[in-house]
Amino acid sequence: MLQKSIRLLLALIVVLCFSSCEKSANNKSKNDKVEINEVFNDSNYVVNSNYSLGDVRRYGIFPDSAFSNIHPFTKESKFKTALDLSEEYGIELFFPRGYYKRALILDSRKNVTISFDMAEFDVIHITHNSSSKASPENINLKGRVVSYDRLGITEAKNINIDTVYLKTDTTKNLRNMRGRGCHIYHGCNNIKIKYLEIDDFGSGDKSYQHNHAAIAIDGYGNNPIKVQINKAIIKSTDRHGLYITGKDHLIGEIIIQKFGIGSSKEMSAMQDADKGEEKEFKALWINKCYNSFIENIVINEKDSKGKYTAHLDSGNNTRPVTIGYLEVVNDNPKIGILKGKDNAVVIENMN
Repeated sequence: MLQKSIRLLLALIVVLCFSSCEKSANNKSKNDKVEINEVFNDSNYVVNSNYSLGDVRRYGIFPDSAFSNIHPFTKESKFKTALDLSEEYGIELFFPRGYYKRALILDSRKNVTISFDMAEFDVIHITHNSSSKASPENINLKGRVVSYDRLGITEAKNINIDTVYLKTDTTKNLRNMRGRGCHIYHGCNNIKIKYLEIDDFGSGDKSYQHNHAAIAIDGYGNNPIKVQINKAIIKSTDRHGLYITGKDHLIGEIIIQKFGIGSSKEMSAMQDADKGEEKEFKALWINKCYNSFIENIVINEKDSKGKYTAHLDSGNNTRPVTIGYLEVVNDNPKIGILKGKDNAVVIENMN
């Protein structure tokens, strides 16, 4: 009797275990199906299935490629097709290393995420579309990306960028020009850049007329708000180094190695500045900027030819700009600091 009871108990345990395992397997199968169903099926857009979801080569985009720019299925440009997929279906795009022989235009795009492995482009623009007037929002650029022209951001909100290298190479610039720096322009709010490196900022004929500063944060009447740059290096600029207006900015470290070495020929006037001041080159120019903090600035004057190390221009003492540390390397006694009578810049430490 005891043996029979034991056998019944063992049988019951086996049944319960089997039932539990089967239920778990069924649940896993259902969960897998749900997960698979939630993954976007991009089969209608695939040109080369050797690459994974989001890799732009999957949609026919290759660096240094002579392939047609038109997508065979959508009949639109391959770049537009890939960006549409990212925007509409939340796909993170990936651009591998290489030169793409075109501009990276993200005008009026929303909710786009792109990662790069030293991908190279002409200009990088994140601005509003002239026809729709829609503002670009929630754009994330991960990894390292190179531009042979400039980084231009206008009327944009919630933009996050890891690393941008702005280089001069007239053979890779579609207009055969030198670099035009980084311009964060009117209507911008909450722009974050972790690392920005500018090799060269050009001057010369009329095509450079709006080249004002290697990093320009301005926009008369609608100046940028909440620009954050963790670190920036300006290796050489023909004109100004950093020109900053607006409010609530946070700059971590900025290094300016050479400034004011070029020409003011054909240069247009600068927004929020008095006429003629644009031609008095400075490494740092703070003007109509409020409630902002720059942690550390290093300015090298060895090979610089600018008129001023810094111009501390118009401000508001109730909302000052604070500089944690300002260091001038190879100080040139002929290049000094110009202070406006109503400036509101506090320099905590200076060497």
